Amino acid sequence: MTTTVLTPTVGRAVRRSLFWVGAAGVAIAVALGLTALNGVATSTDRWDARSATPTGSLALATVLENEGIAVELAATRAEVDAAIDAARRAGDAVTLLVADGRGLLDGERIAALTGLADRLVLAEPAPETLDALDFPFSTSRLTAGPIDVGSCTLAAAERAETIDGDAIVIYETEADERCASDDSGAALLSQTIDGAEVTVLGVGEALENGAIDRAGNAALALGLAGEHPRLVWYSPSPADVGLVTLADVTPGWVNPLAWTAAAALLAAAFWRGRRLGPVVIENLPVVVKTTETMEGRARLYARGGARLRALDALRVGTLRRLSATLALGKAAGVDDIVAAAASTAGRDLRATRELLVDAEPANDTELMRLSESLITLEQAVARRVALDDDSDTPERMTG
Repeated sequence: MTTTVLTPTVGRAVRRSLFWVGAAGVAIAVALGLTALNGVATSTDRWDARSATPTGSLALATVLENEGIAVELAATRAEVDAAIDAARRAGDAVTLLVADGRGLLDGERIAALTGLADRLVLAEPAPETLDALDFPFSTSRLTAGPIDVGSCTLAAAERAETIDGDAIVIYETEADERCASDDSGAALLSQTIDGAEVTVLGVGEALENGAIDRAGNAALALGLAGEHPRLVWYSPSPADVGLVTLADVTPGWVNPLAWTAAAALLAAAFWRGRRLGPVVIENLPVVVKTTETMEGRARLYARGGARLRALDALRVGTLRRLSATLALGKAAGVDDIVAAAASTAGRDLRATRELLVDAEPANDTELMRLSESLITLEQAVARRVALDDDSDTPERMTG
C-alpha cells in the first residue's frame, strides 16, 4: 500500500520561496536606485531658483522677473562667464549671486569670481571662502532671529528693517560695512576687494520660499539680488567642479522604467497573495481529530529526519502510561519508572533503561523496532499488573 505524503518537501518549499526572495531583492534594488537617482535633487535643492520646495528660491526668482530684472541661471563657471559677457555687451550692470546650497565651491573658485560683476553676493559662505578672499574675518557662529538691521548703511538692509531666521550665521569681522550685528559680529557684511563689491549674506533663509515672507527677509533679498538690471544666479552643479553623480550619467528613461517595475512588482505581489482565493471563515473552536495531529507531526518528523525526537515523544507517552499502570504517582522519576517496569515485567534493568531512555535509532528500521519494543514492554507490564490484581482478589474475598 502506497501512502501519499501531503506535507510539502523541502525542495518544494524552497522553490515557492524563490519568487518572494527574488521580488524582495528587486524591490530593494529599485528603492536604492530611486534613492540614488533622486537623492541629489531632494536633499540639495537649497537656493535652487527653479525649486518650489521650502528651501528652494522659485518665489524670489519669480518676483525679480516680474519686477523687470533679467535673471540668468547658471550651473557652471562657463555659463556664468557667458551671462556676464552678454550683460557687458548690452551695457547693463550685473549682480552675481553665488547660491552654493551644496557647498561644492572651494575658496579658490569663489575668489576667482571677484571682479566679474558689479556686485558679488555670497549666500552663507564658509569660513575657508572668506579666508581665500582675504576678507577681514576671524570666525563665525549661529544665532536665531529676528535681528534689527534698520541702522545699516546698505540700502537693501535699510528697507528690510529686521531680518529673521532659525539659523543665522554671525561673522566675527572688521568689514567696511556690518549690518544685523551684535557686539562682535554681523550677519550682513560688505567689503571692497580688488575694486569689486563683495557682500556676505549670513541669513540664507531670506532667499528661501519657506522663510522669505518672515519679517523683512523679502525686502533684503529683493534689494540685494535686484540692485542691478541683470542678475546671474549661480548654483554650481557637481559637473562644474569635476564631480559626476549617478544621476548625471543615468539616461532619462531609467526613472520611469524603475517606477513601472515597482508597480509591476506590487501587482505581482497582490496577485500571488490572492491566488488561493478569499479567506474561508470558520466558527471557533475548530475540532481537529487526534489522528490528523498525529499524522501531521509524523510527517514533520519524517521530513526533518528527526528520528530521536520522534522516539522521545513515544517514550514520554510510554513512561506516563507505565507510571499510571504501576500506580507510582506524579512524584515518580524516570529511574523509578524504569526500575518498576523492569521488575514487574521480569526484564533486565539495563536493557529496559536502554529501551526507555538511552537507545538512539540510526535509521527508520531501528526506529520502528524500538517503537514496537515500547509497545511490547507496555503490554507486558499491563498483563503482569492485571495478573497480580486477579491473584489478590480471591485472597481479599477469603479474608
